[in-house]
Amino acid sequence: MNLRVPALVALCACLSISYPATVAHAQPRAGGMPNPKDISGRPLPSPSLPVGTVTILVAKESLANPLPNVDVVGIVQDPGGDSRKRSAKTNGEGRAVFETLPAGSRFHAEANVGNETLKTDTFTVPASGGVRLMLVAGVGATSRDADKPGTAGAPEDAEGQGDAAPGFTLGIIAGTALMDAQLPVGTIEVSARDAQGTLLPNQVIELGVVGAGGQIEVKRQTTDKQGQTRFADAGKPTAPPSETKPSPTAGAPHGVAAAVAMSVGSLRVGTDGFSIPDAGGVRVELRVPDRTNDPSVVTVGEGGRIILQLRDDVLGFVESLPLQNHSEKIFDPGVGGIEVPLPSESTNAEGAEGEHKIEIRKGIGVAIHGVIPPRRATSVDPAQKSPDEVTFGFVLPLRGSTLDFEQRFPNGMGEFTFVSEQIAGLGIESPQITRRIDRDANGKKFWLWRGEPISPGGVLRFRVTGLPAVSNTGKVISAALALGLLLAAIVFSRKPSSTSAASRAGERERLIARREKLFSELLAHESNDSASKTAATKDASVSARKELVRKLENVYRELATLDEQRES
Repeated sequence: MNLRVPALVALCACLSISYPATVAHAQPRAGGMPNPKDISGRPLPSPSLPVGTVTILVAKESLANPLPNVDVVGIVQDPGGDSRKRSAKTNGEGRAVFETLPAGSRFHAEANVGNETLKTDTFTVPASGGVRLMLVAGVGATSRDADKPGTAGAPEDAEGQGDAAPGFTLGIIAGTALMDAQLPVGTIEVSARDAQGTLLPNQVIELGVVGAGGQIEVKRQTTDKQGQTRFADAGKPTAPPSETKPSPTAGAPHGVAAAVAMSVGSLRVGTDGFSIPDAGGVRVELRVPDRTNDPSVVTVGEGGRIILQLRDDVLGFVESLPLQNHSEKIFDPGVGGIEVPLPSESTNAEGAEGEHKIEIRKGIGVAIHGVIPPRRATSVDPAQKSPDEVTFGFVLPLRGSTLDFEQRFPNGMGEFTFVSEQIAGLGIESPQITRRIDRDANGKKFWLWRGEPISPGGVLRFRVTGLPAVSNTGKVISAALALGLLLAAIVFSRKPSSTSAASRAGERERLIARREKLFSELLAHESNDSASKTAATKDASVSARKELVRKLENVYRELATLDEQRES
């Protein structure tokens, strides 16, 4: 066997490692070596390394196949809870090196190899010696993951998740449905593909059809060896008629509304609702979107809000930013998240609960975690706000009657609204913030300004004038201020306030019922849409569809928020 020299060096280095008790239970392979999937990601103390040094070997399938030029991202958390992102690239021997890490800090890292995300355990940097780790791709789930129900072979994130039964959800819209006159009447032919376009055999496909009483009936079939399956007579309901008022399309063999979805690991993808035609059938392709960690595909879309509040000797700011992924891939920032810088003098930053976890990074800003699916441009009005909205607050100290504000937006920002309480003499000076209007909300008077779009890498700059004299008696930059900031965000947010833990279960049931009702209405609307002939009726139909989609996405956002609160 002809191995490259770097591969031999890496293999010899790995063979010389003394495995601690944490991996003593790993199943040995031939020659006494542990299985790579059992040691992947585990910290191995190495007294020979300098203090504060962590090395990570990245390999594929075998330790003898190290991978050069792989980006490894690490997160260092000091004892006070502040985090920093560190990046390193593997060298010719497949090894990434992190140096001068503070002893006592917490560290973990991850790397992407193809579509696979490799993660290390989180561990404390020792006060003597260093730590070695290995990340091995292509070896399947680790024994640690296999011990957790439902995690084997599945990604840890849960974007687009939803139960396949008894309800029916679409997940990420990543499928096409095209009419095909060559298919038998009422037939839906489905093909399933992975991110590389390879057909998926033995994949469960779900067909949701509007049945009697407007209820969604779910039919399931499994793809064959060629990754295909066919639903015959798809428009005929299988459930007995409901006692409720029947849907206009109930019982009709054709012309009914339907949608197709599938779950691959924890990722759910589906089509938009479509009508089964009176002649011919429908050819559907479901495709798992690829992933990317390129932050340039994400921007702050239109509809963001920046809220200013005066509090004693500080100015409080709340920012609600709708993130948008303009690519056709799922954006996965990995362990490092995507960073949004804050003004250099900002303090007491705090994130609001939502679909994305917000991590405060002192001296940098906030890091936003979690995947962002592709924007559903086919279903959503371009002006529609993104459901991937994040909200956070911070304060700036006052040192006089004016305050200069500067914040950089690496990925740019669309047109936004700047909001301020109406305070006598207060003014905003900036060519980027114009056209002030008055607004009342909850008995208070506010000013709303139009914020101009900011190009990628641009800086938002404005000056606040007419501020009152600084008080010498109260420096309230504590939990009370943070609470006030978040309350202000709720006033101007599209998302309703979160419910208490005791009422979440009932609230979730209500949202699920509303979700099913809205989805039934959407499918029924798609079925009836074919009857719209005139321009006026078509415009009305498009408007009605957009409104249903907007309501349905709001329900999904509220459900995701409740689920995250329940998990936390």
